[in-house]
Amino acid sequence: MITLIRITVIPTIMPTTTDMLAETQGFEKANSLLALLHISSPALPIGAFAYSQGLEYALDSGWCRNRAEVQAWIADNLRFGLGQLDLPIYWRLFQAWQQQDSEALSFWNESLLAYRETKELYLEDVQVGSAYAQWHLGQDAERQTQLDLCPQPTVVAMSALAAVLSAIALPQALLGFAWGWAENQIACASKAMPMGQTDGQKILQALIPELAQVCEQALEIKDDQIGTSLFGTALASSLHEQQYSRLFRS
Repeated sequence: MITLIRITVIPTIMPTTTDMLAETQGFEKANSLLALLHISSPALPIGAFAYSQGLEYALDSGWCRNRAEVQAWIADNLRFGLGQLDLPIYWRLFQAWQQQDSEALSFWNESLLAYRETKELYLEDVQVGSAYAQWHLGQDAERQTQLDLCPQPTVVAMSALAAVLSAIALPQALLGFAWGWAENQIACASKAMPMGQTDGQKILQALIPELAQVCEQALEIKDDQIGTSLFGTALASSLHEQQYSRLFRS
């Protein structure tokens, strides 16, 4: 008795040239994304991790006692601080770098420093901005030409320059800057209070829609609408200067 075995041959589908070109273009776009992740990382060696922007005092004084209160503190500073001041000035500096407009660079950089309400917040911007400038020179010594246009750079000015030189689009640059700020605030809270990494990640997840909304709204803020009045943050930063025991410089 002869048993017949039926063999089915499944043809192998080889990628076409068009498919491979599409994949290559996808990788080219990934360069911009990877550059954004690079300059947004808290691991960037500019010293931002050493500052809490008043959050440490808020934790020490009992203003923020749990995850919900930490989230509310960060969300308020995102909406009424970063979203009303840093981000609107970010995109103005971004455009000024693109146009090599030294007058606009100087005006908006100095305006941002003038809005720093305490000595700690001012020194943080100057010190981290200076470290960011050194990072730029470490990437390419020829960047000194751009740095000469902004002698006392803020963190925002240096981040905007990094985004322009990395060919990152403005909306993504704003999101990356805001995300890096939020991550740093979460890291501060995790170090200064008994809050685990899981709680920190839950706060970040909850802030994602808000981050996107704040960045979008920042693009609509006019020159005469720029400014912030976060009295609690300013007070926390001032009192932190004399705090008995602390982990952060501000």
